[in-house]
Amino acid sequence: MTIGTFKMKRVLAFAAALMMAAAVAANSSVNVLDTRTALAESAAIKENKKKISTAQGKLDELEKKQAELDEQIEATKDDISKEQENQDAINAQIETVQDTILTLEDSIEELNNEIASLEDQIGISEIKIKNKKIEIDDGIADFKKRLRAMYVAGNSSYTDILIGADDFYDMLMKLELVKRVADHDNTMIDNLNELKNQYEADEAQLEADKAELEENKEALNEQVEYHTAQKQKLDELYAQSEAVMEQLEADKETYESNKAQIDQEQAEFEAQIQKLLEEQEAIKKKEEEERKKAEEEARRKAEEERQRQLAAQQAQQQQSSGGSGTTSSGNSTSTNSSTGTTSNSGQTTTDNSAYGYTQKTQFTWPVPGYYHISYGIGWRWGSYHKGIDIWSPGIRGAKICAAAAGTVILVSNTCPHDYGKNYSCGCGGGYGNYCIIDHGGGYWTLYGHSQRISVSQGQHVNQGDVLGIVGSTGHSTGDHLHFEVRLNGVAQNPVNYV
Repeated sequence: MTIGTFKMKRVLAFAAALMMAAAVAANSSVNVLDTRTALAESAAIKENKKKISTAQGKLDELEKKQAELDEQIEATKDDISKEQENQDAINAQIETVQDTILTLEDSIEELNNEIASLEDQIGISEIKIKNKKIEIDDGIADFKKRLRAMYVAGNSSYTDILIGADDFYDMLMKLELVKRVADHDNTMIDNLNELKNQYEADEAQLEADKAELEENKEALNEQVEYHTAQKQKLDELYAQSEAVMEQLEADKETYESNKAQIDQEQAEFEAQIQKLLEEQEAIKKKEEEERKKAEEEARRKAEEERQRQLAAQQAQQQQSSGGSGTTSSGNSTSTNSSTGTTSNSGQTTTDNSAYGYTQKTQFTWPVPGYYHISYGIGWRWGSYHKGIDIWSPGIRGAKICAAAAGTVILVSNTCPHDYGKNYSCGCGGGYGNYCIIDHGGGYWTLYGHSQRISVSQGQHVNQGDVLGIVGSTGHSTGDHLHFEVRLNGVAQNPVNYV
């Protein structure tokens, strides 16, 4: 090997070392960005944890208070001399359970946010770990190249450099080169070790995040179950509450004093419903007739086209004389166009699943988050109540949602009397601001006493689309939703559907 060739290999080895050093610097920049991203994600998760911890602390306090009130209710329930004390305890427990339900709903929302954040962080961490593994593999490959370069260039000792130097200046240059190459090798090894440590730490954090995710999901399920139990407890407390019984008696007296007007409004409303039913049947009949007419017209045109093409073929055959002619038959193509109905509601869709509600038919609950039925269907004070009244604390302004997909066939949105009243203002047949949806198959649903209805007649809505917000228009003593399910115009029990 010539001296020139040897020097050339040494130069190439040094150049390779410099390129590897540049790659290390680039990787350091990426690591800095990864660190900043991780810090931002960590801050969001910490904020969620803080909110969850605060909600849990409040739940613990409320649970303790409920236990104390349960003992007080149990100790006074059979003692006539302590009847007022018992009712006070029941009323206090109602407020406590209501507060617990609202706190649970906040906690469930924060847990859902925490779960979503952790799932996002886990996805990002998995990508980072995968990339870091690739980075380590690439670093090892680069180091192998470096070892190969050292082997090709030869591993000269300091003695060889001193002996082989042409002069003192040449010796200094060679010593500097060896030092830089050695420093680069040490840096590569340190970086690989650091990457390995980071990789192992990231893997450990990923496993910890996955474990925390499973814990949060279990906690969410427990809180949803607790939320359901608290709603049942609230219903039981309402049944025990003398205040509720007194309110029922007051409502009865008010209803009976207005019965003549209420019956008249109801009769007029039912007549309107019957007329609407007939109109809808007529519309459907007309649509069916038009559909059949369109199909017959399309069939007639297709037959005329076929006859025209057949006549043209016969004429062409007659023009061809002598010999064997070639006839061709053309294929006629007819295009049928159909129109479909698409949702143009533009409304926010609300889901009951976040509250632990399980849908049992094609219909879903119309006021997600509020599940107490204050009045059911059936005879009440000499009149037949055709739906269910949905009421819970804080329901005013809650979203009223379509129980199933369908077309809005009637909207009444003219009642300005949005407040509790012991009489009927006469608006909307007593229903105030309301709407009716036709779901097909003879099924209609009605939504009454809304502050305002935000959909319009003829509009198609999907299940869960917002129709309006809860209010107290029409004949309503307080904020609630009156919800009906009708089949061919006849009121059904909504409880059997939702």
